[in-house]
Amino acid sequence: DHHYPSHRRGLLHQLHQQQPLLRGKRSYARGNGGQSTHEKNVLVLEADSRIGVEVVKAFLESDTHWNVTATVSSGDKKKHKYARRLGALQVNTCEQNYQAVATCRPDVVVSCITTAKETVHGRNQLFVDAALELGASKFVFMSSIGAGESACALPGPAKETMKPVMSDIYLAEQYLESKSNSIDHLILRCAPLNDLSDDSEVGKPILTESPVAYGWITPAGAAELVLRCLSTSDDTILGKTYSAVDTNTVFVTNPFLRPLESHESMPFEPLPL
Repeated sequence: DHHYPSHRRGLLHQLHQQQPLLRGKRSYARGNGGQSTHEKNVLVLEADSRIGVEVVKAFLESDTHWNVTATVSSGDKKKHKYARRLGALQVNTCEQNYQAVATCRPDVVVSCITTAKETVHGRNQLFVDAALELGASKFVFMSSIGAGESACALPGPAKETMKPVMSDIYLAEQYLESKSNSIDHLILRCAPLNDLSDDSEVGKPILTESPVAYGWITPAGAAELVLRCLSTSDDTILGKTYSAVDTNTVFVTNPFLRPLESHESMPFEPLPL
């Protein structure tokens, strides 16, 4: 296994080497007459991914007071373009890698790390370790339907094609779960992203504990579920793994892939949120 240093400075230096930082801050919480509320710090990993962009926007636009720090995996040109597009995030030019991350002191970490480069497990493990060292209370991992026992939900040909990717993602899930005694975690296995809708369209996203759920979801729909889970007072939601899908685009995969007909009942039980 790759060796991860136990001391904080070395660990956070490695984190910054992987992903540059963007920082943004809500100056007040909307909907409370301008009154200050308890601020919560959230660190969104790989915020330039399709889901990551919408997760950051959801936090910034929510009525809860979030201080948002985001990391991106792309080069400088795309970083600056992304920061301008969101408006609320500024590129962090601080040279002190440790101080830049330590200043965030995240209450919550939301990992949107994808398979674009290296392995999801290797990169996510580093951030899980950092979250523990920094005293984060919650870690949300945006996984994929097809990982672990949800492999049964994938259409036949996709099972073999996606096996290496899903095995890697499942290792990331397992590592996070192994730290459940030290940090509250939440694993959301997202359905494939809907390319026929705008990324900012929320739709009708739901969570289910059923591993057979399959369909599509929009990036904004996935982000909406993250916000709902972190805003609820029901702590029983934490420490579990869910599949995330849009009820408008549910598919049946057995014996062949087809859309769920309007007269058919949902093949899984949605989680009330």
